[in-house]
Amino acid sequence: MFFDPDVRQALEFESDTQTPILSVYLNVDPDRRTVDRYKLALRNLLSNTDGASAEDVKRIQNYVEMGYNRQGRSLVMFSCAAHDFWLAKSYMVPVEDAAFVGRRANVRQLAQLNETYARCGVIHVDQEGARLYVFHMGVLESAEGYLGEEVKQHKAGGWASSRYQRRETEVAKQNLQDAAEMAEEFYRANDTRYLLLAGTEKNVARLQELLSHRLRGMVVGRFAAGANATPAEISQKALKLAREAATGEAMTLADQVVTTVHKAGNAVAGLAEVLTAVQEGRAMQVIVLADFSQPAYRFVDSGYILLDLGDEQELGSGRVQELPDGVESVLRRALAQGIGVTILDQHAGLAKIGKIAALTRY
Repeated sequence: MFFDPDVRQALEFESDTQTPILSVYLNVDPDRRTVDRYKLALRNLLSNTDGASAEDVKRIQNYVEMGYNRQGRSLVMFSCAAHDFWLAKSYMVPVEDAAFVGRRANVRQLAQLNETYARCGVIHVDQEGARLYVFHMGVLESAEGYLGEEVKQHKAGGWASSRYQRRETEVAKQNLQDAAEMAEEFYRANDTRYLLLAGTEKNVARLQELLSHRLRGMVVGRFAAGANATPAEISQKALKLAREAATGEAMTLADQVVTTVHKAGNAVAGLAEVLTAVQEGRAMQVIVLADFSQPAYRFVDSGYILLDLGDEQELGSGRVQELPDGVESVLRRALAQGIGVTILDQHAGLAKIGKIAALTRY
């Protein structure tokens, strides 16, 4: 799973019980809230963060008041002033308000966003060329354009004979073929997960036929877009379709995992089994319900996590730490290892087998 370097740093950073990290998710979507309303929501969040340092609370308040450029729909902020750790990210996709205090940055909602709004490519095509985009979390990451030979318009009664019409049809087809070849290289280099096609119905249909088998398999939708549509307009339409595709894929994956567990295949269910698979490096994909949490313990020296202590005296020795949420720890460790993480709001089959499961290598 892709994370930018700053977010990966947040995954790896650890504080201590005396100087914990404050994690805040704030919805600042201008379509849902005025500035005054989200500032009020932030004050309410911060008033319920027992254990957070006054310096961290002030830092986040100051950033929202004076540092935020008001360009996104969400803010994700992690602060641990005692260790000079600070990360603030603005995204073009929404989050749910939440605040957490702990040794580690709380990344569950961020992981869910990263999965739901994975890297999505859009080919905006017309007869003379195409514009290629890659969006991640609603933000334009990369773009490239191709402009082929001009396709002339024919006028009845003029020079638009059948010979010229065939010539211009071939020009348009060659332009689309060149755009398709360029798209193959571009989207392979950008490690794109989904692909959407934008333009007129006719041009989009022609382009899809010319795409490689690999790219055709990535196409999850089409939408109409005028020749002068801006990247922002393209992104707005693409987000909805990409979100629907990701949700459908997640449900299919959950069905697959549940079936594999029932057939005693390469999959495990329940927090204890998933925890073991992740720590042993056997997990390939973890899937969990969004509201699932369970306390756990971690050995300080080795970092090994377990759900039950054989000897309660271990807690007083300083060798073992209590973890308020072992599920969060499993997800963070999976993300750090590059293991895919899928988080679902609900799935009846997954709920019945322990609310968390994983596909494994063996």
